[in-house]
Amino acid sequence: MLLAQIGLPVNKKMMLDSVFSLSYRYVMATWIKDFVMDLPLQPNGRMRMDCPVCGKKNTFSVGEENGQRLYHCFHADCTASGRTGFRLTKDVATHPLLKKATKLDTTDVTYCATFEMPGTFVPISRSQESVAYLKKVHAYDAYLDGRVDLRYDFQRNRIAYLITDGKRVVDAAGRTLTDEKPKWWRYGKSGYPFVCGSGRIAVVVEDCASACAVSSVLSGVALLGTNLLDSHVKVLQNYDKVFVALDKDATQKALQIVRKLQGIVPTNMMILNQDLKDMDNATRERTLAKYA
Repeated sequence: MLLAQIGLPVNKKMMLDSVFSLSYRYVMATWIKDFVMDLPLQPNGRMRMDCPVCGKKNTFSVGEENGQRLYHCFHADCTASGRTGFRLTKDVATHPLLKKATKLDTTDVTYCATFEMPGTFVPISRSQESVAYLKKVHAYDAYLDGRVDLRYDFQRNRIAYLITDGKRVVDAAGRTLTDEKPKWWRYGKSGYPFVCGSGRIAVVVEDCASACAVSSVLSGVALLGTNLLDSHVKVLQNYDKVFVALDKDATQKALQIVRKLQGIVPTNMMILNQDLKDMDNATRERTLAKYA
């Protein structure tokens, strides 16, 4: 019998227990390595966080060395420890010996020197609650199409929308998945608006989900509120035309923004009967096409 040949017990109950134990250890080992590989760690960087296995506070350490990630939980009763497989860094991927073998995509995310990605950010796919919410507000398609970079903050239980200046990640805005206040949390201090889409016509909205919802037709620019800052103006002045579409309860604020921008870039109100993120896809695209 094969099981007996490799030294596993032949007693049925013992055999099932052993197989279950081996399967459990294999699944856990695979999961923890995937978790470590998905962490937003800079090359040769290190981070410390709560252990995803035992849950103890600030005991889980991860470091990257020569393309591998080493992880270890310092809690005495936790067995989380090991290393991931070899990870191609940008330097390794561009080595002349590798260039002969295969053509590799070495594109990497560049971070602003003043913004450090929190260690609690993991891929958005690890939170089914986040995915369900993004689908509900019609923002998930923008993620699937690569128009927005999203993460899940497992510590704050927030969807994190990464904010760029066109080249670098300079900030992030987190939307709570609970009734916690504030609804939106700004992780950095860049002052940049959240931009989604690459068109020459911008739609100014309040929140990131609305910006994602309009990005299939026009560019969405989220103020993360109703106040227009100088940093917002610097971004908006680069568009050919701007439409302001704040929520219906912020009409006076929208008019103020229109008046402020009109001397800088052609700007008008977008008259809507419903918030953009609450429209179904067909209605929203028909509505936005009138302004394209």
